[in-house]
Amino acid sequence: MDRLSRHDAKPPSRWSPDARVEGSALHVPKTSEVIARWLRRELLRSRPNPGDALPSEIELRERFGVSRPTIREAVRILETQHLVRVARGASGGARFRLPEARMVSEATGVYLQAHGTTQAELNEARINLEPRLIGFMAGRLPLEAIERLKAEVQRQAEALDDVRAFSRSHEDFYAILAEACPNRLIALELLTLRDLIQAQTELVGDAWVQHAPRSRAGLARHVEVKREIVDHLEAGRAAEAEALWTRMLEAQQRLTAEIGVGDEPIEAL
Repeated sequence: MDRLSRHDAKPPSRWSPDARVEGSALHVPKTSEVIARWLRRELLRSRPNPGDALPSEIELRERFGVSRPTIREAVRILETQHLVRVARGASGGARFRLPEARMVSEATGVYLQAHGTTQAELNEARINLEPRLIGFMAGRLPLEAIERLKAEVQRQAEALDDVRAFSRSHEDFYAILAEACPNRLIALELLTLRDLIQAQTELVGDAWVQHAPRSRAGLARHVEVKREIVDHLEAGRAAEAEALWTRMLEAQQRLTAEIGVGDEPIEAL
């Protein structure tokens, strides 16, 4: 009996960020969830224009044979997924909207902040992820996007004495890359990184300002490296662009450590 108990004993559980409550694996969807899923598929299949109205509440009740609260709950699910906007009043109702990248950035930032992610961890992740994203863009950007990137780098060169203005231009650089990117998932990753960077600039910007003389020299080198990166992107030299982007991020990581903010937790949007 004792031996059986030893074999059956469960080891102490270890909490993890992806932990689920025991017994929660089987989820039987509610009627409202089934309706919301059907509506979502129909919306994304038919691709209405943003602002187009969904069928009225009465139409949906008749179609599905359910109560008003069930339909309203289904619409609320779509609203939380940023697929509809519900307006009140006589001309109100549910209208289609396209989700924005910021909703992913906000959720990512909250998750990372809640789990105690540090500035150093964010820098480490960027060093291992971003260069491949940048390399993917080599030879794939239209001339118009290349010209906009060059103009943005020039803006950064003119903002060496204003860390926050420099950072805003750096964020716009990501936005241009994302806008021109032919892969939607990579574009989303770039925009998520942009928004995370923006939140950290607001958090640790003062520390950068206090180290202005050294920071200015680092920013000047950053501009020159970024000019070279844009040239590599234009010429389709992926490996060279990746190597320089890695160098740039490693320099930023060193500066973060030097000014003593590496162990600071990151900030959500």
